[in-house]
Amino acid sequence: MIIRRSTARVRPGLLDEFRAFIEAGTPEFAALDGFLGDAIVVGREPASPETPTADAHAVETGAVETGAAETGAAEARAAKAGAVETLTYVSRWRDAAAVAAFAGPGWRTEPVMFPDEDRYLLEPLRVRHVELRLAVPEDAPAIAAVWHAAWGDGHHGLVPPALEAVRTRESFEPRAAARVPGTVVAVVDCEADSGADSGADSGADGGAAPGAVVGFVTVKGEEVEQLFVVASQRGSGTASELLSAAEERIAAVGHVEAWLAVVAGNTRARRFYEREGWSDGGPLDYRAETPEGPVPVSTRRYVKRLASGSTRR
Repeated sequence: MIIRRSTARVRPGLLDEFRAFIEAGTPEFAALDGFLGDAIVVGREPASPETPTADAHAVETGAVETGAAETGAAEARAAKAGAVETLTYVSRWRDAAAVAAFAGPGWRTEPVMFPDEDRYLLEPLRVRHVELRLAVPEDAPAIAAVWHAAWGDGHHGLVPPALEAVRTRESFEPRAAARVPGTVVAVVDCEADSGADSGADSGADGGAAPGAVVGFVTVKGEEVEQLFVVASQRGSGTASELLSAAEERIAAVGHVEAWLAVVAGNTRARRFYEREGWSDGGPLDYRAETPEGPVPVSTRRYVKRLASGSTRR
C-alpha cells in the first residue's frame, strides 16, 4: 500500500472554504481501481515550516502521532503566534501502478497544481509518499537501526538500567532478523527523508523505487509486539497506519482482540494508543528477555476489540 499525503499551507481565513473545495473533488476517487480510502487532516504550523510545534516523541512500543488541530481558543492563540493553518489530504492506494493511474507517471517527483491554487495557498503543495509492505530479510539492518534509535528515545529512564545497558545497537540486529516474517515496514522514496542511519537501502516489491525504512510494526499471534518510527515521521500519521496494518493482520487470522504492552510510566505512548481506540487492560507481569536473563519491567496491557475484516479507519 502507498500512502500519499498532500499538505497545503492555507491563507488566513480560507481554511473552511479550501476544505470544502477539496471535499467536493474527492468522492469520485472511490471508483478508481486501487483506491483504498482517504482522509483530511487539519493542523497548524509555525510561519516558518522548519520550526516544529508538535509535541511528538518516540514511545515505548510506538510513536506519538499529532492528530487534527485543536479548534476555537487554540486556533486563536495559534493565529496570534503567527501559526499557519494546514490541510493534509491523505489517500491510500494499493500499489505504485494505482497511484500512477491517478496522479500520472511522474507522481513521485512532479509538483501538484490545481485551479485557484494562488488564491488558497501560501506556497505550493508538499507531497510525500510512504509505502507499507511486508518486510524482507534485506530489511533487517534498517529495521534494527530504526528500532535501536526509537527504543532509546522512548525507554530512557522508564525501564530498569540493567535493560538499557544491554539494548545496544548490535543487540537489535539478530532480534530484527528473527522478526522479519511478522513485520510490516514503512518505506519512503529516498534515504534523505528517513531521519535515521539505516545502514541499508530497502527495495520495494512490485518494481517501486528503492527507499529507506522509516518505521515498522511486528505482530506475534494476537500481540502487536513492536511499533516504532523514526523522528522525521513523528506526527505524520505513519505510526497510525502501521498500527492499523497490524490490527488487520491480527483480525485476518481470526483473532477478535489484539493486545500490546506499554511501559507503565510512558504516558505519551498510552495517550497515543488510547487515541487509536485501545483500552488499558491493567498491569502486566512483563519480563524482557536479555542475554543475562529476563528483566522485570512495569508495564500495562492494552487491548482492542477487532471488527471482522478490515480495521482501516
